[in-house]
Amino acid sequence: MKKAILLLGIVLSLNSNTLASECGGKGYTGKDSRYCLKCHSGCPIVHPVNGILVRETECIKVPLGFPLKNRKLICTTCHDMTSNNKDFLRSSKPIKNKMDFCFECHKPACYKKFNPHKIIASNLPKEEKLKACIYCHGVGAKLEAYNSCVGCHTKTPHLGVLEHMLAPREEVEKLVKDKKKVIDITSMKDLDPRLDEATLKLRKSHVILVKGKIECITCHNPHPQIAISTKAMNKVWREIEKRDIEYKLEKLYGIIKEYKINFQGTKLMTQSLRGGQLCQNCHPINLLK
Repeated sequence: MKKAILLLGIVLSLNSNTLASECGGKGYTGKDSRYCLKCHSGCPIVHPVNGILVRETECIKVPLGFPLKNRKLICTTCHDMTSNNKDFLRSSKPIKNKMDFCFECHKPACYKKFNPHKIIASNLPKEEKLKACIYCHGVGAKLEAYNSCVGCHTKTPHLGVLEHMLAPREEVEKLVKDKKKVIDITSMKDLDPRLDEATLKLRKSHVILVKGKIECITCHNPHPQIAISTKAMNKVWREIEKRDIEYKLEKLYGIIKEYKINFQGTKLMTQSLRGGQLCQNCHPINLLK
């Protein structure tokens, strides 16, 4: 019996040494990622490591205990096989969530969420306002107004958004033909974002189409200093809105009683919704009755 136990121990020891050899030894913390990538495909979704050259800035500083190879990220920059943290993450303190670990290198203050709409309407210095402009318009941005909005506004589209934004260009052009308050922009030069309110106010009464299509900025004005914030809908409009959404839900999906309507009002509009003023820029009044 003792011989059998001894033999089993020798076998297990050999297997353990073999595995340890393949992985560079138990508790390997070297700089050769090949040991890791034999079994792991890497973590490109969480943080890419292949060829990422670290450039330290005011927002990024790699701690001394986080090894780099030729100033590039490697697997063991973040992982230490002797660590007691989940996923062997390299840190001297317990990690409650992965964002805690991110802030080992990344400065938290640089990644706080902010509202660019509020910033451009504030009394902050011009340099700070320019950062807010770039946040939406980008550097060398293309004319993709929708993508600029949904990057932050990811919630389910509100009532009426799909039939407007998916409306064929031909139908939209017929509807707005000869309308004075409708402007069709075809390039970023037409938008030409400025900080001065005088330039923005020239567009206050305009409804903007993008290449003949309805976009978010057709009804919503992202510049709060000249936008119209409408109040919550009155009882009459609430009833119309409710009947409309109940009809569409029943027609498309069946009755969904759990679906709730937000009656808290809308913000940053191009024009007032009172009496259907915004709608009448495109739709004849008799069709809205």
